[in-house]
Amino acid sequence: MYRVTIRHEYMAVEIGDFIEVIGHEPGYEHGYFEGEVIGDYDGILKIRYEHFVAEKDGPYLVEMVHPDHVRPRPPHVDKDVESFQKGDVVDVLWKDGWWQGIIYDVFDNLNNEMRYEVFYDYMPKYKKYDVCQPMNVRPHQDWISVNNERVWVTPVREEIEEDVKNSILIPLR
Repeated sequence: MYRVTIRHEYMAVEIGDFIEVIGHEPGYEHGYFEGEVIGDYDGILKIRYEHFVAEKDGPYLVEMVHPDHVRPRPPHVDKDVESFQKGDVVDVLWKDGWWQGIIYDVFDNLNNEMRYEVFYDYMPKYKKYDVCQPMNVRPHQDWISVNNERVWVTPVREEIEEDVKNSILIPLR
């Protein structure tokens, strides 16, 4: 297979690499969406998303994306998804992307299945929450620059204010 390396200030990308696109459209600006690099046009990447479809039952969406909106997929963290605790910063698979949140509560539902209640405190005007299954949760990792190199770091556990539920809460659906 012919491989072309595309370099920009943040990373080197090759056609065929699986990456995440950081949402930049209204309503998607905090999500990370999985895709594959399928082309390069003067430094703009052509991405085929893995979960977005152009229309119902249609082909996967293909989009031109500036390299500033692309990052490698985070490395796998060997963590039991049922071992998250209150205050852990996580990504939740929702609406075809990974969304950063903070675990507010861990509980079992009526069928004795573990669930996480996750808050998304960056949503404007109010705090949103969702209840999700452990299989749809991963540890959040930030891809930051340290000494002119990019590295993955996992944020430390957040302190959760007990009165957060008294604020205006709207469930995600």
